[in-house]
Amino acid sequence: MMSERVYSLRWRIPFPRSIAGLWLFAIGAILLVMLGVQILTGIVLAMFYVPTAGLAFDSIIHIMRAVRHGELIRNMHAIGASLFFFACYLHIFRGMYYNVYRKPWTTMWLISVTLYILLMITAFLGYSLIWGQKSYWAATVITRFAQAIPLVGDTLYAYLVGSHTPGTPMLGRFFVIHFILPFVIVVATVFHIRTVQSAFAQAMKKKFSEKESRSLLFDYKITDLDAIKITLFLMLFAWFLFFAPHYLSSADNFIPADPTITPAIVAPEWYFLPFFSILRCFPNEFVGLAAMCGSILIFYFLPWLDTSRARFRHYSKLVKCGFWLWVINACFLGWLGSKALVGPDLLDGFRNEEGWIRAASQLSTLIWFAWFLIVLPCRRFLEKQD
Repeated sequence: MMSERVYSLRWRIPFPRSIAGLWLFAIGAILLVMLGVQILTGIVLAMFYVPTAGLAFDSIIHIMRAVRHGELIRNMHAIGASLFFFACYLHIFRGMYYNVYRKPWTTMWLISVTLYILLMITAFLGYSLIWGQKSYWAATVITRFAQAIPLVGDTLYAYLVGSHTPGTPMLGRFFVIHFILPFVIVVATVFHIRTVQSAFAQAMKKKFSEKESRSLLFDYKITDLDAIKITLFLMLFAWFLFFAPHYLSSADNFIPADPTITPAIVAPEWYFLPFFSILRCFPNEFVGLAAMCGSILIFYFLPWLDTSRARFRHYSKLVKCGFWLWVINACFLGWLGSKALVGPDLLDGFRNEEGWIRAASQLSTLIWFAWFLIVLPCRRFLEKQD
């Protein structure tokens, strides 16, 4: 059959045939392609970018207007970041749905979460480098939350910003770290792919020879269907690039940063909105910061929070429905994060028609944590254990 023809690299991984036709299992290859796009375009942009408060925004405009193919490269980098996160979230949700964090996948999952955190840091730093009105105020708000950390908050803020307010020292720090982190991500990706090989080998009860273990960089079967999936994703990328290059960007970011004018809504890019909504939904800044960090770091503990050992065919329909409700709730959190936060918190009730944004954010945050801390630990009572 056509789908069984395999174009393999020099080395091959034992790959279950049962997943060869599932569309979500090509996302890892898509992420590799997008990582390459981001690194290549980022290197070109770094050649022309000037990390100073007075010239950062103008250097980006110069790239788009005066550098040959500069606008294309800059749009590839910006759109690629959004689609990178889109594919990354599909990859995470797929892993959570199929419970690809249990043994023998635990190490692979932990490296995946680390990669995601590194990706978030890199994206936030890159977004701040635009030095437009929205990115400036988003960076200002996020860095100020560091001051809410007891004992070390002021020191951490001083190291991040390097001054009383965000400016050239902060841009220099962010630019250096933003340039270095992608190469750290590449190294972590190699380790991640090697753990994929090891996990598949354990799951399929196959041992690699000593020669295979030494020479194996990554073992991945690229089937005809995988090539189709990557091509379709690149078509989506091309559509945004040529027909809607600024659809995923904020209009405020085409205005130079002005510390004297605060935008009506201060919010990061769409892929940070669920966590931003959690961050700001509590009146106390430290509680909000702890809740946001906890909402990300809790992914590390999934292998131990999920007490079920059932195989996929024995997954409870109630748990499956709960998972999709959690995904919908995550999207709702993101939508709430894009709205202005006005009104009382949940304990004060609805005193005016604008108060529901904060209340809904707090309720949605509770649902976010309830999945990890209540549903997953209890699912073993709902499923037949293998």
